[in-house]
This record gives sequence, structure tokens and C-alpha cells, in this order.
Amino acid sequence: MSFKETVARVYREHAATYAGEVPRAELIEGATASLLVEVRAGRLAIDEESAIRAALMKADEADGKSADRIIAKAARGEVPLVAADLDVVVTLGGGMRKTFWLVTNADVDQMLEVRNRNYVKVRDSFREFRMDVAAILPVLEKYGTFGAAFEAGGFPPATIINRAVA
Repeated sequence: MSFKETVARVYREHAATYAGEVPRAELIEGATASLLVEVRAGRLAIDEESAIRAALMKADEADGKSADRIIAKAARGEVPLVAADLDVVVTLGGGMRKTFWLVTNADVDQMLEVRNRNYVKVRDSFREFRMDVAAILPVLEKYGTFGAAFEAGGFPPATIINRAVA
């Protein structure tokens, strides 16, 4: 089993130990502690390249989320921009990146277009999710939990099966 698969398995197993909801931070802290025991005992090797890539992806995502805040600061002047704001890496279309120091009109137009495409995808995804939820709510009402519904054969919902046959 790969390091990534092991991490996912420990994360899921740790979540399953809770009787209900668990705060994300607590879940990650507990799973981290369990994984560190395995690493320190020599039973689990950390994939250093994957760990570095994951940290870089997290930095990229954080900068991407900061871009809107920086544009708002520049547009509204409520909080003044500082030079460090311009060090933030901006997400452009097509997977391209650059720092705010080098952002042009064309880049901002491209960011707006990407944002619009993302909005349309999210809107459409929400509509589909809402329809899927409407289909499963009666099943959950009948059986109480996803697990109980699964074990009783409640999925896919009868309304979906009847619709597909008709």
C-alpha cells in the first residue's frame, strides 16, 4: 500500500471511531498522531517528494484564495496594499501562474473569464447535487442513515429505478 493510500486509510479509520460528527482539526490531529507513531517506529516511510508536492499545492491554493482579497484591497482601498501582497502568486487560466507584480489587464480579464466558467460549473453542479439529494432524502428518512439504507438495498432509490424503467 502506498503512503498516500495509507494516509487515506488511517484518516478514514480515525473518522469511523467517532460516533458522529468530528471537527476537521481534531480528526486531522488524531490521524497525524497515529501516522507519526508508524513513521517513528519505522513501519511507514514518508514519501518526501509527495509531502513536498502536497505542501506546494497547499501554498498554491492559499495564494489563489488570497488573490480575490488582494484585488478587493486594490479596488476598494479599505486596507492598503503592501509590497508583500504583490509577491502572492495569481492563478491565471490554463494552469498558468505569475506574481501580482506582473499582472496585466489581459491577465485580469482572463481571471474574470475563468471565474465565470467556474461559476457556471459550480451552479450546474449545485443543481445536479440538489436533484440527487431530493432523490435520496426519502431513502434516508425511511432507513435513518446511509449505512442502514445501503445494507437494506435502498440505493439506488426506487423512484430512480422506476423512472429508468418507464
